[in-house]
Amino acid sequence: MSHRAFGYLASLAGALGASAAAQAASPVCPNQTAGESAMTSDSAPGRTTVIRTGTGHSATIVRNDPDGTVRLEQHGKDHATLAVQSGTGEVLDIRQSGSSAEADVVQDGACNATELAQSGEGNRATVSQSGSGNRVVVRQGPSKE
Repeated sequence: MSHRAFGYLASLAGALGASAAAQAASPVCPNQTAGESAMTSDSAPGRTTVIRTGTGHSATIVRNDPDGTVRLEQHGKDHATLAVQSGTGEVLDIRQSGSSAEADVVQDGACNATELAQSGEGNRATVSQSGSGNRVVVRQGPSKE
């Protein structure tokens, strides 16, 4: 994922900078729920938390917003994650278990929230949010509930 992640980051640089004017006009997003359900007290705004068990994991996290929050959990083996935040009020919660899962998540704008959970083997997910007030929840693989 290294070459793909760096190429992806390079192509995003222009898009993230171009939306700065749109971010200034973004609305306040009360009651944001997607992505927040799994956040814990150690994932307060402005914090990046990475929890790992197993082997072979990789992650590239770019957080340009001091209020953005990233919580990443990787359990099992050989997971790869790319997370990019730019804007205001984003919340990311990515949980990968099993083996060989990949996730690319890009948030741009204000009030975005993402929750992504992958279980099993070989899951791939790409989430791209731009603008304001966006929410997304992606779950793949067998339910652990």
